[in-house]
Amino acid sequence: MEKTCSSQKTYLGCRFIKKVVIIAVLLICQLLVLYAQNESFPIQPIDEQRVKEIELLLPDKPAGFGDPCSKRDVWDQLLKSGKYNQFLKEMENFTFPPFSKEDYFSLSDGSASSSGRGLSMMRNRAKGLSQVTWAECLENKGRFTKMVEDGLRDIIDQKSWVSPRIDYGFKNYNGIEYSVELTSSLYAHTIAQTLYLMGDKLSPKLRKDAIDALYKRVFNPLLNKIETQNKEEENSFLTATNNWNHVCLAGVVGAALAVLEDKHERAVFTSVGEYYSQNGLIGFGDDGYCTEGIGYYNYGFGHYILLRENIWQATGGKLDLFANPKVQKIASYASNLEIINGVFPSISDSHQGSKPDASIIAYLSRNLGLGLKEYDELTFEGKTEDNRNNVMMVFPNSASMSKPRSVKRGEDQMIRSFFDQTGVLITRPVPGSACNMGVAFKGGNNQESHNHNDVGSYTIVLGNEIMAGDPGVIPYTANIFDPQYRYTYKTIASFGHPLPLVAGKEQQPGAEAKAKTIRTDFTREKDEITLDIASAYNVPELKKLERTMSYNRTGKGSITISDDFEYSRPEPFETAITTRAKWEKKSKNTLLLTMGKEKLLVTFSSPGNKLSIRSEEIAEGGKPYSRIGIYMDEPVISGQIILTYRPVK
Repeated sequence: MEKTCSSQKTYLGCRFIKKVVIIAVLLICQLLVLYAQNESFPIQPIDEQRVKEIELLLPDKPAGFGDPCSKRDVWDQLLKSGKYNQFLKEMENFTFPPFSKEDYFSLSDGSASSSGRGLSMMRNRAKGLSQVTWAECLENKGRFTKMVEDGLRDIIDQKSWVSPRIDYGFKNYNGIEYSVELTSSLYAHTIAQTLYLMGDKLSPKLRKDAIDALYKRVFNPLLNKIETQNKEEENSFLTATNNWNHVCLAGVVGAALAVLEDKHERAVFTSVGEYYSQNGLIGFGDDGYCTEGIGYYNYGFGHYILLRENIWQATGGKLDLFANPKVQKIASYASNLEIINGVFPSISDSHQGSKPDASIIAYLSRNLGLGLKEYDELTFEGKTEDNRNNVMMVFPNSASMSKPRSVKRGEDQMIRSFFDQTGVLITRPVPGSACNMGVAFKGGNNQESHNHNDVGSYTIVLGNEIMAGDPGVIPYTANIFDPQYRYTYKTIASFGHPLPLVAGKEQQPGAEAKAKTIRTDFTREKDEITLDIASAYNVPELKKLERTMSYNRTGKGSITISDDFEYSRPEPFETAITTRAKWEKKSKNTLLLTMGKEKLLVTFSSPGNKLSIRSEEIAEGGKPYSRIGIYMDEPVISGQIILTYRPVK
C-alpha cells in the first residue's frame, strides 16, 4: 500500500531499512572517481546514515519559502510598497485558467504542430494557483481564499500533471503510472508552497487531499525508482546531466521540505537532493560552460539555486550545495557569455534575445562575491508569476544576508572570455573605444545537451543587434527530440548555421564531431583562434578543414572568418551567412546587412577561385531568417574562403 499523509509516520524509515553494507571510505572513493570521469552518480539505496545526519539539522516543522500568510511583517511591507497595486487590481477580474482536454491532446491529434499549446495550458494553471495565493497573502482579507481552494482542488483532481509531450501512451492521464518530470515537479512545489503560505486558511480535508496527491503523483514514484533500482527511462532525471535533474529535484525536494511533517521523511528527500543534484553539475563544462544555452541555464541552474536555498534555509546554512567548487565557475557563465551591450548568443535551444534571469545573477553575485554591481542592488518586488522563486527573492534569504563585494575586473577579462575546455570564445571591444562590435565563436561537439550541429558556428553583434550567426531555437514539435528526425530540421542541423557544406554534406551529430583548438593568439588589438572542424563532417575525401576567426578591435573593428580545406579529389565547397538582417548584394563580392540602425558590410573571396551566392528563407515555425550560401563555381582539391565583416554608416 502506497503511503499517504495519514499513514504511520515511520513508514519511510521502515521502507529503507535494509541490509545494505556500505563502507564509507569506499563510497567516497567511488564518488570521487565518478566525478573525475564525468560519469553520472548512479541510483543507489538511500544512505540511512546520511539521512540521520541531515535529520539532526532540520527543524521540527516543515517550512517553505517566505512566511505563512498569518505572519504579517514582510507581507505587510510588500503590500505597502505599492509594487503590487496593479497586480491586485488585475486580480479583481481574475478567472482561474481551466484544464483543456483539447489543448492537452493537441500535439498528438495533429491540431497543433508544436507542444507549446498544451504545455502553456498546463503551466498557466500552476501560475494561476500561484497568483491567487499571492493575492490572498498580500491582502489577507479572505477575498481570494475560495479561489485558492477551488483552484487547488481542481489541480488535485486534474488527470495529469505532466507535460503532454512527455505523457507517453498517456499513462499519466489515464492513471496507469505517474511521472516525475518538469511540469509535475512544478505542480508539486507550487501546491506545497500554497499549503505552506495559506496555512489554516485552507480546510484540513483539502490539505490532506493535496498531500495525498503529492505522495501519489510525485513522492512515491520517486522513492519507488530508488528502492527498486529501476533502470527504465521513467523518472530517469535522477541520473540526467541536463536541466531536468535540477528542475525536478528542486520541485520534489522543495515540496517535501514545505509540507511533510515527519522530519525523517524530509531528511530522506534532502539527501536525495544533495546526492543526485551532483549529476546536473556534471552537465556543465569544467570551465563552467552550459552547452544547453542561456535559456536553459536560467531554467536548469535557476532551479539548482532554488534547491540550494531550500536546503540552506532548512538546515540553517549547515548544508550548502554551493560548497562544490565547480559552482563558482558555473555562476560566472552568464556574465562571461555576454557579447556586448547585454546581447547574448542564441546557442543551442535558446531564442535570439535570450538573457540571463536578473534574479539568478543577483543571487549568485551576492552569495559568491562575483562583484556584479549592476545586479547587486536589484530588488524583485512586484513579480507574482510563481510562488516559489518570486517569494524567495522578496523574503530574507542567503543572498539578502550577504554583503556585495567589490571586484575589479582586469582589461583582459573585459575584452574576452574563453571557455578553454569547451572551446567557446567571446571577444569584445576595449571599453571606451570606437569599436562597438563583438563575436561569439563556438567549438564544442555535436553531442551536447539540446544539441545543434554547430561546431565552428558564430554570432556577430553590432551595437545592440545580432547581425549574423546562430539563429537559435524553433518551436518544439512532436519529433524534435527524436534522433531520427531532429537533424532534418535545418535550424538544428548545420545547414541553418553559418557553417560549410563539405562535398555537399552537412555536419554529422555525435561526440566524434568535435572541434580541436589548434592555436590561439590573444592581444589587446586582436584575438585569433583556429579550430580543426574536419571531424564534424563524414566525408572520406576531406583531408583538412580549419576555421579561423580573427577579431580586430582597432578602429571600428572587423571580424574575419576563413575556412581552409583540402580534399583527396576535387569536390564542391560552400560556406554560409545566416541572418535575420535585411540584406542586399552590393557588388560581385560584397553584401550589406542592415538591422535597425546598424549596417555591416560583408566581403567574401577565395584566392584563385570564382564564387557565387544562393539564398533561401528558413522559418520552420519560428522567426524567419536567411541562409546565404557562398560557394565555389567548380569543384576543387583545396582552397580557402574568406568572409570579412566591417561596420559601415
